[in-house]
Amino acid sequence: MDLFLETPQQQAERMLRQQQRLMEMQMQGVANQAPVQNVVPAAVPAAVPGCESAPEAYSVQQDSYAQELAFDKRRARRRRLGQRLRTLAMIVLIPLGLAAIFLVSYALTCILNGASPNEVLQHLAALGQRLGDVITTIRAGWES
Repeated sequence: MDLFLETPQQQAERMLRQQQRLMEMQMQGVANQAPVQNVVPAAVPAAVPGCESAPEAYSVQQDSYAQELAFDKRRARRRRLGQRLRTLAMIVLIPLGLAAIFLVSYALTCILNGASPNEVLQHLAALGQRLGDVITTIRAGWES
């Protein structure tokens, strides 16, 4: 069971197949694609008869690493965008949530004190009127 051990004959056959593939790719004008191995040494193209100019060594590992870096950059960008959106949502939603909780508790307090639905609406309208008065007072102070 020597599945992973290469005999010298198997190694020679594999090298011959790689050289033939490389020659076929160069004939087709696709010399920048990688053969079966991860890295094409610079000596392999020179060993191929009729091929004096060796293309730059192409590394599957470099290509894979570049793809991983690009993916990591996109993921980091998405994370930063998500963090900014969450922060903005918290800035907006927390005050709105507190205002809603206040209004609900105010209405429930009025109901617990025995107010009818019409009285609750009147109290909420008066609260809105008071809030409007506070806003106009603040605006007048800002303008002067």
